[in-house]
Amino acid sequence: MNLTLRVLIDFIAPETPLYGPTWGVTKNLIRSPVPHDPMMLWNGLQTKLPPMLDWLRNHYPPYPVRKFLIEQSLRRPHSEGIAHHYDVSNEFYQLFLDKKFMFYSCADFDHEADTLEQAQTNKANFLLGLIDPQPGERILDLGCGWGGMLQHIYESTGDSDNILGYTLSNDQFEYANQRLPFRVELENFITKDYEPESFDKIYSIGAWEHVRPKDVPDVLSKLYTALSPGGRLVQHFFCSLVDGYHTWQLAGQFYFPGSHPPAYPSQVRAFEAAGFRISARSIHDYRPTLRAWFDNLSANQDRAIELVGLRTYHRYLVFFASAWRLFDESKAMLVRYRLDKPV
Repeated sequence: MNLTLRVLIDFIAPETPLYGPTWGVTKNLIRSPVPHDPMMLWNGLQTKLPPMLDWLRNHYPPYPVRKFLIEQSLRRPHSEGIAHHYDVSNEFYQLFLDKKFMFYSCADFDHEADTLEQAQTNKANFLLGLIDPQPGERILDLGCGWGGMLQHIYESTGDSDNILGYTLSNDQFEYANQRLPFRVELENFITKDYEPESFDKIYSIGAWEHVRPKDVPDVLSKLYTALSPGGRLVQHFFCSLVDGYHTWQLAGQFYFPGSHPPAYPSQVRAFEAAGFRISARSIHDYRPTLRAWFDNLSANQDRAIELVGLRTYHRYLVFFASAWRLFDESKAMLVRYRLDKPV
């Protein structure tokens, strides 16, 4: 069944008049009782729609309804949304992530022949240059995942005593503490209170998206205070290009319930308002990474379904394909920042 017909069917489904066709299509694809043919799913989700259906995809439900529905989802504790997405199975993630770092964030495919492993190594080295870790510096990773970047820093500096990672995922916490030679704590970096000047470098890779717009100024203020004079904050995150409550963000609650990434303009204003000096900025292409994850996951379909069940498998498969289109249509972008605290 092609995507156009799927939209027409879902638009008359019980939930769709309230939540819209984008939400309806997403839900229907996730709850399919049989595994999707990966190429049919990918091609269907990239299908160009007739103008009226495309308008509905991007504008229905009306803005006040979208705003209300998303804000209701934002009432959930951060921990619930993190558990929903990350605490499904470490082995499941190993089916589609790179083997060296287990990075669940945009890689750098610098050359057409780069594998996912090489592309994630490219990204790790790029970020290492931004962080510029030195032995003895106190370094904090916000949302450290499975500890891949902390391990890269440890291998660069030889210092395991001064690096620390925070995660809200129980699965990631157990994984890191069983395997890694440095501290990883189960901690919410958004709500945590930090000691003044307790770190020299702080960074996040794919975690800043979970900071809700209303919380950004307060979190940045706390991080600014936590840094020593001359310290730096390195950020790697994706964001929408314009402020608002978009249909794709409503459908995104299937994947990251309780998250609503702030838009690019408000992020820049917040960085500067907190006192940071923007020293470096770059934009990166998320699409090759999303396609690599999609291909890896679909190639391991049977094991994935065995580990997490059909609906969870579908949820990630649909997420990767839908996110690819989101970036292809320039509704979102992946940015990296180096933010310095003046001496």
